[in-house]
Amino acid sequence: MQAEKGETRKSFKHRLALKSSLARETVSEFLGTLIMIVLGCGCVAQAVLSRGIFGGIVTINVGFAVAVVMAIYVTGGVSGGHINPAVSFAMCLFGRMEWSKLPFYVGAQFLGAFAGSAVLFGIYYDALMSFAGGKLLTVGENATAHIFATYPAPYLSLVNAFADQSWKSLLVDPCSGPFDRCCHWRFHLYASH
Repeated sequence: MQAEKGETRKSFKHRLALKSSLARETVSEFLGTLIMIVLGCGCVAQAVLSRGIFGGIVTINVGFAVAVVMAIYVTGGVSGGHINPAVSFAMCLFGRMEWSKLPFYVGAQFLGAFAGSAVLFGIYYDALMSFAGGKLLTVGENATAHIFATYPAPYLSLVNAFADQSWKSLLVDPCSGPFDRCCHWRFHLYASH
């Protein structure tokens, strides 16, 4: 009787486990991106919706850094912790990931970001509704759109914005840089590339 329960439990566990490595990596990227958005944009929401009383630039910077670290910690051993389509594209470009996986990674990251934003919107729904009298604004002192996205300054050209973001991505993410410095000091990540 005991052996039958153990076999049933084991088979149920095996039925829930994802057998495909691509499915595991896709779910990992989805969850990592969701975690990054909920925690990172949650710091922004806390600062904005409290009008700076319960947070500011320091809490946003530290909070988003912790959010990225947590997302990489969750996804790193399974998918490499890309949590960004630009990183996944760079990994393909430099031969560290198969091109056939790119649409799955990007799709999972997009859906994870969307789901994370939806979760965050649900968590802060009452605060968002009371912040500007029930209006969701994109500009002005009561704007809340910048909680969920970044917008360029009005004077910034498209070419300058592209150059700015490309250069920052190159400097910030050493795993996707052209100098082949991919996670040698993080052995659990190095093995997954």
